[in-house]
Amino acid sequence: MLDNSARSLGIFREQWLADYYRLKRPALAAWREARAEQQQIIAVHVEKLGNLWLHADLLPLLERALAGKLTATHSAVLSPFDPVVWDRKRAEQLFDFSYRLECYTPAPKRQYGYFVLPLLHRGQLVGRMDAKMHRQTGILEVISLWLQEGIKPTTMLQKGLRQAITDFASWQQATRVTLGRCSQGLFTDCRTGWEIDPVA
Repeated sequence: MLDNSARSLGIFREQWLADYYRLKRPALAAWREARAEQQQIIAVHVEKLGNLWLHADLLPLLERALAGKLTATHSAVLSPFDPVVWDRKRAEQLFDFSYRLECYTPAPKRQYGYFVLPLLHRGQLVGRMDAKMHRQTGILEVISLWLQEGIKPTTMLQKGLRQAITDFASWQQATRVTLGRCSQGLFTDCRTGWEIDPVA
């Protein structure tokens, strides 16, 4: 299972492996030493993150990335239980994204909202949204949407997030998205929301 964790995480710190499958007290040091000796994991240095490991199966991806030929293009609304944010410490260390689910937090003490969803854009966690699906009216209400500090609401970002929210709304069988509070400069051309194309 640790081998699968290493392949799935891409670059990793030893401490991140156990949480991928919620393993309790795995023999991480022994596994690391054995796999490093077998050259199944390779030590890599990542700017701003320091020394990490990479599974040898992923070396072709590393070579493409170093050559500038591997570019993230996808945007998505993530579940709180998505592997990208499942390990909260990893999300903070790797993406500088502090996240917690606040549905069990008393309303007055919530920072963002009841069921806040992380927003992924081109390999970066760029923000989060608090949303509610109104089944009877078919409306996905985006109550609030926050961008991370330093993230600019560029045309590319807004296009990606709009498509991600549309995809999420379609999955919820919504026919319309309405927008509440948004970060400054975001979705200024569609502040009341948008209709969902049934074939989208």
